[in-house]
Amino acid sequence: MNTVARPWSPLGALRHLNWVLLVGLCLLVAIGTAFIYSACSIRDEKAVQGLYLRHAQVAAVGLAVYLTLACVNYRTLLRGTWVFYLGTLSLLVAVLVFGDVNMGAQRRVFHVQPSEIAKLAVILFLAWFLGRRDAPRGTAAFLAALGVLAVPVALVLQQPDLGTALVFVPTVFAMLFVANVSPRAFWTTVAIGVAAVVWVLSAVAIAESWEVDKKTHDSRLQVMTGLQGFQQERVAHFLFPEREFEKGAKNNRGYGSWNKRQSEIAVGSGGVWGKGFCKGDQNLLGYLPPRVSFNDFIFSVLSEEAGFAGSMTILALYALVIGAVLTVAFGCPDGVGKLLCVGVAVMMFCHVFVNIAMTVGLLPVTGLPLPFISSGGTCLLTMMAAMGFVQSVAIHGRQSAPRF
Repeated sequence: MNTVARPWSPLGALRHLNWVLLVGLCLLVAIGTAFIYSACSIRDEKAVQGLYLRHAQVAAVGLAVYLTLACVNYRTLLRGTWVFYLGTLSLLVAVLVFGDVNMGAQRRVFHVQPSEIAKLAVILFLAWFLGRRDAPRGTAAFLAALGVLAVPVALVLQQPDLGTALVFVPTVFAMLFVANVSPRAFWTTVAIGVAAVVWVLSAVAIAESWEVDKKTHDSRLQVMTGLQGFQQERVAHFLFPEREFEKGAKNNRGYGSWNKRQSEIAVGSGGVWGKGFCKGDQNLLGYLPPRVSFNDFIFSVLSEEAGFAGSMTILALYALVIGAVLTVAFGCPDGVGKLLCVGVAVMMFCHVFVNIAMTVGLLPVTGLPLPFISSGGTCLLTMMAAMGFVQSVAIHGRQSAPRF
């Protein structure tokens, strides 16, 4: 039965505000600002030294966006989500046409990284498409959802940015699972995906035994797996970490192996309580490359300076925030709000898991930032906006009409 919507009031919003979510985000942003300062303190460039101030300023704007979205009913906002989705696709196309080239990849246009925005756009679009009471649940809906997923993923892969593209997949499939869309097609696709991952890893492992020149090796493997040369090397270094120390290894400092090795040393040398704020040797001496220490490898700086205790504090805060998002999700009777929160929770978990696993050597090196802590304006604003939608579900989800 539909419930009668109550008029919005500031006191009512405060009463339903999820304070755990808000406080957790503020603590993570504060920690991120502090350790970006530490990571950039040895740099000579004034612009880089001031990145911690930029992080704080973007966080302030993000907090305003967060509170604004929280005050507006998410169902009202999501009615035009298809416009947001198509606009994001336009930005992804613009990146490929005249985006900034950095380190062999095109990921930014107009000082914005559209691939980060695209994750939220896909979540909002599918939440509205699959969460409505009259939404389809058959194979056609499943294929339509895959189409919504495939277009931005294909554009992101062209940049190329494999790490970001892979985050879309578990996020969307978690939403499909919760929405119970065509279980047979869902599990068939999951099985095919697992088989594809096994095939890629097996192909890279077998290719190590080929006695051919590098050009032939890379071209053959690209045909078999679809991975480009640097992506092949990152997977190979992950599968065979000992080979970077072998005589005549292809490139001991390339493809992330140097960064990965120095990151592991930084994390391991922090001990229980760390070396102290702004006292991490790997960062201060430049072994952990300065160009990655404040973004992709910020967790390495944090672990070295704050130790195991600091690392566990960060993990506890992330668990608190993700737990708060899931609490809102499964306490919401509305399917749209539920799916929105599930998508945001899985997206954030993927970022945290992949980034930290990468820094400790459990996964290949990839360019995924650590939410709220890594330097990066687009990612921070997008995550704050995503959490604003979750807070809107916490406040307005109880007034929603259709049950899931």
